[in-house]
Amino acid sequence: MAAEPSRAGVIGHPIAHSRSPAMHAAAYAELGMDWEYVAVDVPPARLAEFVSDMERAGFAGVNVTIPHKRSVLPMCAELAPEAGSAGSVNTLLVRDGLIHGHSTDGRGLLWALGDVEPADALVLGAGGAARAAVAALRGAGWRVAVGARRADAAAELGVDVAPWPPPRAAALVVNATPLGQRETPVPGTNVSVPIDTSLLEPGMTVVDLAYRGDGSETPLCAAARERGAHVVDGLEVLVGQGIYAFELLTGRAAPVEAMRRGARSAV
Repeated sequence: MAAEPSRAGVIGHPIAHSRSPAMHAAAYAELGMDWEYVAVDVPPARLAEFVSDMERAGFAGVNVTIPHKRSVLPMCAELAPEAGSAGSVNTLLVRDGLIHGHSTDGRGLLWALGDVEPADALVLGAGGAARAAVAALRGAGWRVAVGARRADAAAELGVDVAPWPPPRAAALVVNATPLGQRETPVPGTNVSVPIDTSLLEPGMTVVDLAYRGDGSETPLCAAARERGAHVVDGLEVLVGQGIYAFELLTGRAAPVEAMRRGARSAV
């Protein structure tokens, strides 16, 4: 009988900034598990090849990040309900030779948000992460609007479409774009912030799904904090989705504090 696979990872392009390997390695160490978790840079042109080769390469499954969360949908033999409703996948499992697609992004966002009374929410972006956020927030009772550079892409999410750039914020603002993940590329510009930060104010909650590999605060988180808003950073959301992904991949209860320490101590 073949040994059960004990290898997992995260795929994206680029992927060098990812803190998922440190987070999952901390969980394995905490539980005494002899597992490996690797980051694999998979360009779009190699995605289908990588997915079809996962079982042969010994993967129990992988997490999926930008830009592949929607591209892997047709590669899944089965989709979990959350992935189907979001139209986005962030976890692929290999089961009996078949690829199963799951989404833990929405649950991870709600976990990181904690006990916040649903009200108006503005989601920035229209990609896979935005779709998962919209589905989860609507399911939790939030009134959601989406703002994105491409209004046609925003309209596909089935909620109100806000102008771009957004002329106003909301009780909850979620950045589901990669803006802020890297240093501002053009001196004198502020392209790493997806909304006019003067719109942010005390009483609002700002969630930035983007995070930086060196652990520094994203410009949006820094500006929101300075404006007096409550801030939930991308690392806390990473931990949230990672908890549920870890349990899907391993069948074990996730050691939450160990995963948080791992995500926040990686450099």
